[in-house]
Amino acid sequence: MPYLSRQDIEIIAQRVVSAYKRLPSHNGREVNMVQPNLLVCSLLGLSVDHHTLSRSGAILGLTSCGPVSVPIFDDPTVPKYYDLDGRTLLIDSGLLAEGSNKGRYNFTLVHEACHQIYRMLFPRAYMVSIVRRKVHYCTTHASFGAGDWEEWRTNTLASAILMPADMVLSNMDAFGLGNSLKMRNKVFAPTEYRKFEQMADYMGVSKQALAVRLKRLSLLNFDYLEDPYALVDIYPD
Repeated sequence: MPYLSRQDIEIIAQRVVSAYKRLPSHNGREVNMVQPNLLVCSLLGLSVDHHTLSRSGAILGLTSCGPVSVPIFDDPTVPKYYDLDGRTLLIDSGLLAEGSNKGRYNFTLVHEACHQIYRMLFPRAYMVSIVRRKVHYCTTHASFGAGDWEEWRTNTLASAILMPADMVLSNMDAFGLGNSLKMRNKVFAPTEYRKFEQMADYMGVSKQALAVRLKRLSLLNFDYLEDPYALVDIYPD
């Protein structure tokens, strides 16, 4: 697998999104958000299935680049095996439960699809994965950090595909956020925060994922999601 810079990954994402916009179902319409299932099934030609992927709930999604069997736990007392064919994305059924985070489901689905996109682009590099019958996982511990190179590049591509720069800018304007967001703070900037929430919901992503993307695009200066009162914290000398 060749080294891919962040800019290289952005270019791949732009190619994928451009192809997505050309799908027949979008003919003559402006496209301002990416529908993951349409991307996965209609554009990439992949299949999606849902099962309980672990007893602990730690595994959110998985896929493979070749035939391999993986355990599923729909009945936690009697695990069974699912035969992956190299073109199927398995997503944990818990992500479809009532009240679950839609953004997490969408990101997990696109994350697994991005492993397949890399396989399509770099088939020779992924032959090792096929021979070793490797399974690509998305877990509750996955992050946007660079600690794991393969997961970093996959998360980075998923983020850029779900939140393309042009769509982000268009939606910021549509939701009244202008061309940048000074800070995300639900206590001291409640109006902007509500607009930000509405935009995240419209794009089908979590607030955290959108904030990370905005900061990457230099469209968000300060993020106070975890502690909105940090803005007025006073620390003794």
